[in-house]
Amino acid sequence: MTIPRSKTTPAIALAGAFIIPLLLILAVQSSTGQEKAAPPTPPRAGQDWTIESHDRSNFPLTGKHRTLSCRECHLNLVFEGTPTDCEVCHWQRRQDDRYSLRLGTRCSDCHTPQSWKKVDPALWSHETNVGYKLEGVHRTLDCEACHGTGGFTPRPTDCYACHESDYRGADDPNHLQAGFPTSCPSCHDQRAWENASYNHTGFTLQGHHASASCAECHKNGVYEGTSTECVSCHLDDYNGTSDPDHKASGFPLDCEQCHGTSASGWSGADFDHPFPITSGRHSGVACSECHTTSDYRVFNCLGCHEQSSTNSKHKDVTGYAYNSQACYACHPNGQAAPATRPSSLW
Repeated sequence: MTIPRSKTTPAIALAGAFIIPLLLILAVQSSTGQEKAAPPTPPRAGQDWTIESHDRSNFPLTGKHRTLSCRECHLNLVFEGTPTDCEVCHWQRRQDDRYSLRLGTRCSDCHTPQSWKKVDPALWSHETNVGYKLEGVHRTLDCEACHGTGGFTPRPTDCYACHESDYRGADDPNHLQAGFPTSCPSCHDQRAWENASYNHTGFTLQGHHASASCAECHKNGVYEGTSTECVSCHLDDYNGTSDPDHKASGFPLDCEQCHGTSASGWSGADFDHPFPITSGRHSGVACSECHTTSDYRVFNCLGCHEQSSTNSKHKDVTGYAYNSQACYACHPNGQAAPATRPSSLW
């Protein structure tokens, strides 16, 4: 039996020839668009991701981010939609901005991923942006140590403004009682309070004075009006000497004449003897040869200069007398030719 052919069959076949390829093209284009828009595939359960694999994502790990566990950034291990903006992660999600965004939201303008405290000097400088260079211990302080918890409103750069309590509490020496200036840098550097170097005007600190504590000269913390006269500090030393006995010998009270101010001890005194004892026949003579008593103001020339020899040399000298004072009156320089006697033995 012959089945009659439908008249619509050629039309259906012709439409299929055009429609089916068109649908295939649209399907391919749709599939390609999804692949481009798809975000990085989050790790599946049990998938072992490494730092290196994260580096191939749209957020390579640098600095401290490389040492964090996944849970630090991917809360509850939800990987989809994790933000990459600093402020979103560190405030909106983690709430760990100690300043609550009061300093702004552009963290990377100052900070690096290495550490919050490791501010890139090329991005922000305390000296350039604030006008106060951080040196010494100031470089190690937390920001709030100077700025407090209220934020970063401008602070005075004068030392005393921050360190008034340190100034008033200082007791070795007592700065307030001594009337020390409140300009801390005049004595201190920024490394430590103990490194003070006071410009001791009026009396240069040398020798033992340079190593002595302030209290050794400034009794009871009184600095104003301290005398620079040696005897004001060293009268007991003067009275207690026995070799030679300074008091009995009538030595001057000005210690500096013999001991100077640069010595590290009393020994090694250099007495400026008005009578020449460093050259000629008097050189090397022991003190006791001329000073036969404990009083060094008394001297004796006759022990060495015998009367017979001395008399014969002064036959024509008017007013000649054989005694030590007369000898020194004419020969104060120890020379044979007479000279004018100085006003004082010392």
